[in-house]
Amino acid sequence: MDRLGGPLKIEIERALRLNERFGLACLNDPESGRLLRKLRDLIRKTDSAMLQSGVLSACGRCAASGEGSCCFREMGESWGFMGLFVNLLLGSVLPEKTDFAGSCHFVGENGCKLQARQSFCLNYFCPDLKNSLGEQTILRIQQQAGEQILAGWELELRLARYMADADKQGQ
Repeated sequence: MDRLGGPLKIEIERALRLNERFGLACLNDPESGRLLRKLRDLIRKTDSAMLQSGVLSACGRCAASGEGSCCFREMGESWGFMGLFVNLLLGSVLPEKTDFAGSCHFVGENGCKLQARQSFCLNYFCPDLKNSLGEQTILRIQQQAGEQILAGWELELRLARYMADADKQGQ
């Protein structure tokens, strides 16, 4: 198992500091709370569509086998502190170790350990999945994922504004 290091370690540490400083206040802020609930609901809908279609099990098996290339190391290293902070607010645990050497830091035996995933993770379908799912199923999942991604972006904007305003007020 790879230990956490480099730029991702710095981003995780920043997210953890934000969570310590602002987490509870953001959860209690009515607008941030509303947007967080909306994102959580859309994540459930996306995950449900992926579960029903077999995407989650196929991707989990592929990641655990080490054969796939979707959950590659650089994917995990591309996370920024704000996306990680959102995941902390959603209750995700940011792992200290990578389960599979050479893979994304956040992939485990059962797939991604994060609740709010990046656009690539939600929209990429390998050739095997494309062949087995068909175009209509993929389009349905991508439409649902698009709503989730937009809600995540709206939440990140609100959180950034909230924290900037708190800093201006010396909180």
